[in-house]
Order: sequence, then C-alpha cells, then structure tokens
Amino acid sequence: MFDFEPDNSPAATLRRMLMLLIAALVVAFGIAAKADSVRLYDQIGVEGAEVTLGQIAELQGPAARALSAVVVGTLGDGRSELELSVNDVEDAMDKAGVNWGLVSLRGYSVCQVTRLAPPPDPIVDRGQTFAANIQTPIGLETTLTLRGLVEQRIAELAGVPLSELRLGFSQRDTRELDLAILGQSVEVEPTALNRLGRVPVTVRLYEAGRVSKTLHISAKAERRMLTVVAAEPIGRGDLFTRSNLEVRERYIDDDSDVPITDPLQIVGQQSSSAMRPGEVVFVDRVKSPVMVKRGELVTVRCVVGSLVVRTIGRAGENGAIDDVIMIRNEATGESFHATVAGRREAVVFTHPTMGLQRSAAIDSRDAYEVAP
Repeated sequence: MFDFEPDNSPAATLRRMLMLLIAALVVAFGIAAKADSVRLYDQIGVEGAEVTLGQIAELQGPAARALSAVVVGTLGDGRSELELSVNDVEDAMDKAGVNWGLVSLRGYSVCQVTRLAPPPDPIVDRGQTFAANIQTPIGLETTLTLRGLVEQRIAELAGVPLSELRLGFSQRDTRELDLAILGQSVEVEPTALNRLGRVPVTVRLYEAGRVSKTLHISAKAERRMLTVVAAEPIGRGDLFTRSNLEVRERYIDDDSDVPITDPLQIVGQQSSSAMRPGEVVFVDRVKSPVMVKRGELVTVRCVVGSLVVRTIGRAGENGAIDDVIMIRNEATGESFHATVAGRREAVVFTHPTMGLQRSAAIDSRDAYEVAP
C-alpha cells in the first residue's frame, strides 16, 4: 500500500475552511427556511388599549401562533396612535421567552397602530310628540312616533342594531313620520327584498278594526361597518397585498354584495376590476389567480388510499386554486377531470375500491407509497 502525506499547504487549508463555512451556511439557511415566521404589518387598527402580536403581525406556523397573545404595546392615557418598531416587537418576544431557532421576525420595520373610535351613541329623536294622561304605561323602549316604529322595523329587516344604521327620509315622509302613534295599532310592511339602500315600506294605521290611513314611505338605509378598502390605486388583475389594503369605517348602502372585512382573506388574490383609493373591496371584486393555463403541461397526482400515482397531462382550460379542469393524458389519449392544487399542479382523489384501472388515465409505473 502507498502512504500519501496530507496536503497541509496554505492553499489546501484555505480550501478546507471554505468548504466547512459553506456547509455551515447551507445548514443555517435550511433551518431558517423551515422556521415559523412573524411578519409585521405596516399599519393596523385596534379597538382596545392593549396591542398584541396577533393584531400587528401575520403569524405562520404553530410556534409563531403560540405568541399571538403577547402584548407588544399599550395605547394608554387617551392615546390614539402608537408606532411599534421591529426592536420593540423583538424585545416583547424576548420577554415572552421566544425560541429564535423556531421563529423568525420579518416584514415592515415599523407598524403604525391606530385606535379605532368607539361607535357613536344612539341619536335621541327630539321631534317626538308626548301626550299627557295616557293610560298605556310608557317605558324607556316605548315608541311614541311613527318614525321610531319604522326605524326599528328597518333595523329588524337588516338584522343589525339600529345604532349601526344611518337612516334618511324625504321631507314629505318626515312630516308623516312625526305622527304620534301611542295607543294605536300600526302595521309596517316592507315592499321590497333589499334591506339597504332604498327600503320602501307600507304603513297601515288601524282604528276600530279598520285601516284608517295608509302611508308609503321610502327610507335610505346605510350600515356602518369596518371594511377593507383600497389604500392606493389598484389595477385590474393586480394582486391584493397587505400594503395596498387598509381597514376603514364606511357606510354600506348595498346588500347585493358582501364587503371584505379581513384583509388576510384576500391577500395574494387578484382584483377583477380597477379600484380607486378608499373604495370598498367587495367579494365580487376578488378572484383567485390562474394557476394553470390552457395548453400547459401539468403534473397530476392521483391519490388512491395511501398510494399516489403521478403523470404529466396537458390542460384543456384555465384554472385557479380548487377549480376542476379537464386534462388530457397525451400518452394514452384519454381525458379526465382534476382539481387545481398549485402552479401547473393538479390532483385527483379516487376511492381505493376503484383501484388504478382507468383512474385518471395515469401510468401506474409512477406510483409511490404515502407515509401514514
């Protein structure tokens, strides 16, 4: 056997040190990539005095979500705004005993926290007519004028407290609504299906068992809500991000569509139309981005119990996440339906009793077992 002397020259020693450094960096980046993350928002609105980590940051992973209740700041002494830096958040997480090997802190360097104003007190109707020597007991909730009764009925139809509604009437209707109704039988009937916007109602007053008066009243009903609005101009097809969305108080006068109330519900999805700053984001303005385009080659996985078979097919149509599209296996010429699961990826779930025969026309040679 031959004995070789190790190369201990300075160049060889430097090469070995560089290789060890590269290996350490690969391991470190691998650990960091798997760590849970706390991503700091740029701005947020809160209702209470205490500000928690779960309010000002997006928490991903169980280790990060376990820190949701950690208090990172306080809006005390009547303060309405608070600026929290990354260092402030890091200090609060340190005091909570965070394991930095499992959690990473990223996102914006500063989060601007605004305390939301409490809802206004109910408006007292000063135009009510009071009658003396009334036999019927009068309580705090007793409606003395037709206005109060109509407003209560519209709030019931909308399914929200009256304090959350802003109601308007025409001058003609206002004169009719000042009518005193204490002790009378009154019926308020809606004549349309909408509960916000223009809400027409028919009012019937009864006397001696007969209709003594019929009124047709139209109210403009708007609901006060915390909704997601565009923080900047958003073009058609643009992605919604945390920076181009914000939460603001708005009055909604249309119940034909649902406003988005949580920006995290739509971050990463696309806008179906152009939006101006301050415009409310409704459900019909949001669409999922196309993950599979017609004509593209798609990796398809067929799950049969604990067995997965994989093949390549060509998409017959466009599809977003969870859309079911037609895919053609060009090797066999067969077409099948699959659910879009990601960029150029789709999946088919098949009951084990069906086996792999004609199951999505996938070649069983690509099968592999899924660990339970």
